[in-house]
Amino acid sequence: MKFEAHEEVVSFDQEGKVVVNKDSQMSKKLMARRAIEAHLERKRLERDLEDFYAEEI
Repeated sequence: MKFEAHEEVVSFDQEGKVVVNKDSQMSKKLMARRAIEAHLERKRLERDLEDFYAEEI
C-alpha cells in the first residue's frame, strides 16, 4: 500500500487571494470545499487579530 504525502491543495498568493492546486488528485468538489474553508478560516483569523489589537489600545 502506498501512502501519498500531504499535498497542499489550497494556498494564498501575495495579494491574499485563494490559489487552488489544479494538479491535485482530489475531486473538484473537495477542492472547492477546501478553498471555501481556507477562505473562511483566513477571514476569522483576520477578525480575531483585529479584535486583539483593538483590545490592546
